[in-house]
Amino acid sequence: MILTVTLNPALDKIIVLECLKLGKLNRVKETKVLAGGKGINVSEVLTELKIKNKALGIIGGNNGRKISSMLENKEIKSDFIWSEFETRQNLKIKEKSTNRETEINETGRVSKENIKDFLITFDKIIEKNKTVVLSGSLPDGVEKDIYAQLIDKAKTKGAKVILDSSGDEFKLALKKSPYLVKPNLEEIENLLGKKINNNDDLKKGAKYLLDQGVKVVMISLGDKGAFIASEKEGYRIYTPQVKISQTTVGAGDTMVAGLAAEIDKDESLKDTGVFAAALATAFVESGSISKIDTSLIERIKNSIKVEKIY
Repeated sequence: MILTVTLNPALDKIIVLECLKLGKLNRVKETKVLAGGKGINVSEVLTELKIKNKALGIIGGNNGRKISSMLENKEIKSDFIWSEFETRQNLKIKEKSTNRETEINETGRVSKENIKDFLITFDKIIEKNKTVVLSGSLPDGVEKDIYAQLIDKAKTKGAKVILDSSGDEFKLALKKSPYLVKPNLEEIENLLGKKINNNDDLKKGAKYLLDQGVKVVMISLGDKGAFIASEKEGYRIYTPQVKISQTTVGAGDTMVAGLAAEIDKDESLKDTGVFAAALATAFVESGSISKIDTSLIERIKNSIKVEKIY
């Protein structure tokens, strides 16, 4: 089974406007409220794919209750620590005229007691999970080395850890050698301190992370596809160009879900990368996790071109 961890869940409010006019009155055309947080998003995709998983995290207040209810309605299994702090709310503004998206995210907050309870629960649940996904930002009140701690705990139980984060928490966690990391193009460029211009640069970027003890690196490249690599082999994955149905926000989490699903089944590196890239592309084309089905995934997989880099 797959365990996803979301230490900083959010209630995501998405509003659709024709065009955002700063400093002026704006009329909203559509509004949608969703349970958010990167790990929760991964669990939603896995549940849609009928893959056993459980979402673990910390929630609180009215927003927390709404998130819990939304997940229950979608039959997503969860185990949340309840906090005295209100779960954050994020605002996402989409402009129909330009397809531009603006995100305004709150920070989130938890207590030391919440983290203590979370770690106790994690220790109990990790026994039953072969694959663990650690993803997303950290709320105030959490030490930056929390992901590093969780990787240590998971590895002692033989679980493979997928890390999808950034900043100091990513750098500290990297020292514990998670099984897989999934930086995007901007994140890998920031790590290297240089621009990625070609496949050779991608290979160097992956090698930098593999040298830290990571077993697999998946660099997501947006509509340009992805690059997946281990010490022994590396593949450039070219995805087909598709029209953005609703949003690209969430495509990265969908890709992580695909990686987790294939890793949990011990699939080959190439097949893991192709499936994850196809799943993310299917999300962008369909505009919704619920609209992704086997036929859509297979069609996109058949349109993907793979180049063996080494």
